[in-house]
Amino acid sequence: MDEMFIDIAIDISKKAKYPYGAIIVKNGEIIGRSDDKTLMETSMYSHAELEVIESASKNKNLYGDLEGATLYVSCEPCMMCMGAILYEGISKIVYAATLQDSNDYYCPEMITNIDELAKYRNTKIEIVKELHRDKAVEVLKERGEK
Repeated sequence: MDEMFIDIAIDISKKAKYPYGAIIVKNGEIIGRSDDKTLMETSMYSHAELEVIESASKNKNLYGDLEGATLYVSCEPCMMCMGAILYEGISKIVYAATLQDSNDYYCPEMITNIDELAKYRNTKIEIVKELHRDKAVEVLKERGEK
């Protein structure tokens, strides 16, 4: 299932204003998408992870209740987004491209250690790294060649 859902996040990244996409899945159902029209879409903080959390919260009235949910994101979450992910109680993160990939092919990034940031959560969060990384890196490369 992880492969199918990460591909959806990568597909979203292909059409997004910036080449990043995310979905949240709970109980096998997509409950949030970063391409859903949220209030955050005009903010400089409109990272895919924050948009998808807003979408899941708005659509399912889950404010702060994303325990048991999985975040699928086309690129490794930055420090700001990891804070929101940990705060919301998301149980699992699956990402494709790394922050280093984003830095190398699209825009400057503050490279952080996602495992170190995850330690700030009271309960363990599962992290699946670099699933279908090659597909996500291709999107970054294509969008970075403007």
